[in-house]
Amino acid sequence: MSPTKSMRFQTLVALLAAFAGVFPGVSPGVLEAQVGPEVGSEETRVGSAASIVVKGGQIAQENRVHFGGWAGLVFSERLAIGGGGFALLKNVNLAGPEGETGFDLDMGYGGLMFRIWEPLGGYLTAEMGLLLGAGHAEVRQQLTGTEVGSNNFLVAEGELGIAYGLFRSLHVGASAGYRLTSGVEDLPGVSKGDLNAFTGSLFVRLGGV
Repeated sequence: MSPTKSMRFQTLVALLAAFAGVFPGVSPGVLEAQVGPEVGSEETRVGSAASIVVKGGQIAQENRVHFGGWAGLVFSERLAIGGGGFALLKNVNLAGPEGETGFDLDMGYGGLMFRIWEPLGGYLTAEMGLLLGAGHAEVRQQLTGTEVGSNNFLVAEGELGIAYGLFRSLHVGASAGYRLTSGVEDLPGVSKGDLNAFTGSLFVRLGGV
């Protein structure tokens, strides 16, 4: 397995492991806890949720798709806090110096995820999300696969979306957002802002409202 495919595979395995094991023994939407003072306290529901996401957007002026998702704890069925991550499904082609072979760019990112939901009535729910974290990018020669540069970067991604409830805890939806990155300017063939992009996502979510 090539180093690039290995990095993508490891990212996806880590994501799936998060879905399966980040909250062992807790199924989405079934955990309840008492939070607050003992006297006069109100019951606050604490559950869990997970989502699989397919995200599209431009990277270095090429349209590409990320696959990933998130998992987290849900408080009062409205606020989710957890972790998420995304990996490219196909490398990005970068132009090399004039007369020379080009490069392949691979990247993945993840971090702390926040989601807020607001019922709109009927089966529709509005949601707002924010991811704060970091990522890793690698640039390799297309001909030989030799790594010519790699770097970690900071990332912040916000989005607004709408979801439709198929069942009480199963939702499908779409969202639009923007990814902002910093720290990849020294990679060969990568310019400042190449990883920044408006994004559109389709998702399936289990848990929440």
